[in-house]
Amino acid sequence: MKHVVQHAKGYLKTEILGDDPEKFIRYCVREHIRIWNIVRKNETTLICFIELKNSQTLKEWLKETNCRMRILEKSGIPFFLKKLTRRLGIAAGILFFLFILLLLSNMVWSVRVQGADAQLEEQIRSILKQHHLYEGALDLLIPDAGQLENELSTRLTKVTWIGVSKEGTTYKISVVQKKYPKPKSVSGPRNLVAAKQAVVQRLFVETGQPAVESDQFVKAGQVLVSGMVGDEKSSRFVSAKGTIIGETWYHSDMQIPLKSRYTLYPGQDAHKYRLMVGNVSLPLWGTKKKPFKRYDREELRKPIRFLFWRTPFVYVQENFRKKQVVERRLTARQAMAEAMESSEKKLLDSLPKGSKIISSTIDYKKVVRDSLYIRTHQVVNENIAVPKPINVKKETGKQNSKKQ
Repeated sequence: MKHVVQHAKGYLKTEILGDDPEKFIRYCVREHIRIWNIVRKNETTLICFIELKNSQTLKEWLKETNCRMRILEKSGIPFFLKKLTRRLGIAAGILFFLFILLLLSNMVWSVRVQGADAQLEEQIRSILKQHHLYEGALDLLIPDAGQLENELSTRLTKVTWIGVSKEGTTYKISVVQKKYPKPKSVSGPRNLVAAKQAVVQRLFVETGQPAVESDQFVKAGQVLVSGMVGDEKSSRFVSAKGTIIGETWYHSDMQIPLKSRYTLYPGQDAHKYRLMVGNVSLPLWGTKKKPFKRYDREELRKPIRFLFWRTPFVYVQENFRKKQVVERRLTARQAMAEAMESSEKKLLDSLPKGSKIISSTIDYKKVVRDSLYIRTHQVVNENIAVPKPINVKKETGKQNSKKQ
């Protein structure tokens, strides 16, 4: 411990020359200047280590004792700093080089997307860039892998599973895309049949022979447009095409709470940044107190690396997101309007494109324990025609048997 203190203050290894060098030693001891390892070289010379003090005071004592001092060695931090100032350019260059190495060790050098087509990969990289993840980005500012996975899964509808992992300075995005079955295209001779029971409203036939009329009730599977045209003497098979608008009916049951609590985020955020060394936290910048009365807190920890090694320093970012808890109360009339709107939207999303709701009525409603239970009935106009291949061989056999 004494050596550490001496090194911090600085000391000299000197030769004291004179007729009475011991007198100079006594002066130093009297003024509490530390001297150690005193060795006599000859009758007029002493070698010792002396604590670094005011040089002017030492010169005065040497003059009073008629002695001279020759410095053999200079040691300690003060002398090291003095040498450093003389070589300030070299020191600055070394520090700058180390800083660049530290910066490069904590940058993202590569972002690899695996399992995605070109279009999806472009979407993924665009989302990642919004969250500061791209080649050349500073890793300390990038959210953790779990948060990135949630964001990507929420915004990408063509993805079954997505994973984010980090290997050194490389981020790896693994994607499993949804595989939709290819629609079966019915080619060749075919009929148009009813997809569900309905009352036919309008017929728009391009090719084929209409088999039903307007205002006719049809069952599921019933032929609407026949792919066999002509008479019994001369008939041929074609691919029936057209649109058959039918009136269909749907029911839906819903429960709407009259009282509910939900959380709103007005968009106000605050941040706090710290540097952790073990259990010691060093505040850098950002908010010092609790920024909001109600908030959600997220903490992001990023270890600081130097080349291949992980340093004991950890960069910590705390994000505070303001929230408001709101209680919503609905009247029975408001709840019914919301239920009707929700059921119609849900129904239209499940129907073919171009479908139209003609009317909506309420069959049943009841309020039980602050909840509205409602059953609705919708009348819809939609295209009910779907293609069905014709067994030409079978139909030809039927025609031949009729002729006989």
